[in-house]
Amino acid sequence: MRTKILKTAFNLMGKKAVKDVSMQEIAAACNITKPSLYYYFKSKDEICYTIVRYVLDDQNKKIKQYIDQDMSLEDVLTDIFQKTYNAKTKKSLEFFLHMIDYIKGVPALEKQFKPLKEENEKNAKEIFNRAAKNKNISENNVDLAHYLFESCLYHIVFAPIKDINLQPKDIATSILKAIDYKN
Repeated sequence: MRTKILKTAFNLMGKKAVKDVSMQEIAAACNITKPSLYYYFKSKDEICYTIVRYVLDDQNKKIKQYIDQDMSLEDVLTDIFQKTYNAKTKKSLEFFLHMIDYIKGVPALEKQFKPLKEENEKNAKEIFNRAAKNKNISENNVDLAHYLFESCLYHIVFAPIKDINLQPKDIATSILKAIDYKN
């Protein structure tokens, strides 16, 4: 039942602002009573945190797989950008736009979210540290590479789809040129 509640909440929160989705609405969409919903989750904030934690944990697992695989930095970046772009075109990123706005307005939730976000950023940066260890980029360019990566990812997530004129491989190639990548 917890999974059904989370999936239902995810879908509802992807369609309208998180703050506008009530526990009553989530319960009704799950065909359960509001007290039953409270049995599984104490609050909407707990539902939101659980969803974000699941998504970030999944992203962290994927990033660790990239680190463990013997893929070129170009292939890793292209794959990440492609998957993000695909999620954007499927509109599954709408939830995150709503969720980020909601989290920023709830200090306790923002505080819970911070370590998850920091771990995600640390793991993403490890992709570039690995490239530096392999002498594909200068250690001096690790921070720049991570910054460019995060900036491009942010643009893909938040820019209107019509404003994304570049293909994921072109974005990856541009970052690699800027950091003097050596394959």
